[in-house]
Amino acid sequence: ENIDFLLKKLQQKFHLKNFPYKVICIDISHNSWKNPAGGISAMVGWILSKKDYRQIKIPPELWGNDYESLKFCLNKYFENNSADLVILDWWKWQLNIVNDLPNEIVLNTDFISIGKWKARSTKGKLAWESEIFYTFEKEIPVDYSLLEDKLLIKLRDEAHRFANKYRTKIWQII
Repeated sequence: ENIDFLLKKLQQKFHLKNFPYKVICIDISHNSWKNPAGGISAMVGWILSKKDYRQIKIPPELWGNDYESLKFCLNKYFENNSADLVILDWWKWQLNIVNDLPNEIVLNTDFISIGKWKARSTKGKLAWESEIFYTFEKEIPVDYSLLEDKLLIKLRDEAHRFANKYRTKIWQII
């Protein structure tokens, strides 16, 4: 399918104010709430863009607080970068982070969240364990038959992999 068509479908599906050309996903990786690190993956025009990936070391005073760690990582990212759409990897409550971000970020960026239930911790997914996209208005089940949904899940999985790799590297955890 045409890239612009897919991005337009994504914009309509989530009622985004921006055309989602640059999409980032952020994940916080930790080892039992210790030694956290943030990883941000990016797609530009549906293509993974490694030059737009970011690794963020989280200061010790934020350890154990995913919400503050997420806010820290987003503020760090937006110091020198931009995005049309941010995907938060966790749950619908993570969207509340928007209330604590600077206005220039909130006004120019759309946010959605992916609830992963047990999807990453189990090999097979039962029907009730499916992933859900959350917007401020509603919940939208992930449709694994749609290319745009598959690409967003791929970006989320890439953020998770990237954050884990960075955490392992900086904290030398095996």
